[in-house]
Amino acid sequence: MLNLSYNLSQILKDRLQKIDLIRKDILIIPLSPKIELQMRWDIMIDRIYNSLALSDNSLTKPEMVKVLTSHSKKLSSEEEDVVSYKKAMDYISQQWLMPGKNVAVKDVLMLYDIFCKGGLIVPLSRIQELLDYVQAHEEHPVIQAGVISLGILRTQPFLEGNDRLSRLLSYLFLYKNGYDVRGLIEFEKTWREDRETFSQALKAGLEAARITLWLEYFSNSVLTALAQVYKKIQDSTPDNLGVHSSFWELSHRQKSILSLLEQPGLSITNRDVQKQFKVSQITASRDLSKLANLGLLFTHGKGRSVYYTRV
Repeated sequence: MLNLSYNLSQILKDRLQKIDLIRKDILIIPLSPKIELQMRWDIMIDRIYNSLALSDNSLTKPEMVKVLTSHSKKLSSEEEDVVSYKKAMDYISQQWLMPGKNVAVKDVLMLYDIFCKGGLIVPLSRIQELLDYVQAHEEHPVIQAGVISLGILRTQPFLEGNDRLSRLLSYLFLYKNGYDVRGLIEFEKTWREDRETFSQALKAGLEAARITLWLEYFSNSVLTALAQVYKKIQDSTPDNLGVHSSFWELSHRQKSILSLLEQPGLSITNRDVQKQFKVSQITASRDLSKLANLGLLFTHGKGRSVYYTRV
């Protein structure tokens, strides 16, 4: 029987209240599209780097940036993890801004299959039990995110990749309830920077009869991350991680590609770009990849069936 009970302690209440206040402030602050795009890129890189570092991926942050911007076809296993993790986050942002929709077992399996190929080692009913528990009541999204994270680590449903899955599902529950905060939330940085405290909090969560201490730690991580984002917004100082300033400038052709997709429901392929703009397959691929990496296009499908839509 799954036991993830907790108390809504005064510490937890206070942190949730502070999270709600700073989230509201971040959402109403006007930001230029370019600055917001740069900040979202920085946060995306931080998410990938910190999460994979916690899973013992040895690549540095600049190396991960290079993987996502160089379009190399020959990748090491650690580099493939970077690309796959980015695809998993893209799937969340494409599919899960849906407050009224419950997460089902098939959704967990689909998310897992994007970034990992390990086998399922528990009955599907164990995953269903966890999802039912998290979604039984309309609890605060940060609590849901913290519970699903620890629940996956307690359940260990797959042969490998459970730690990455736990963090991705936390983002999914935050995102679907509007707590992705303009794509600017990233809570694993404090975990990576202070592995000892993280390990202690996680150990307590996995072993204790109640998981209140874990939720207090998790909510504090979210609060710390949002406070850092709020300060950056006030200062208008994105990190510009590992890319030249020209990375944020769109060519006339790239702007035209976005214009072609302004009508809802339209999509475009690499071959469409080649024909429309009389460019090579490689040039079309670079344009579409850049727009997708910047978060301006969604990527759908695999291989030759890949197509793109506007965000």
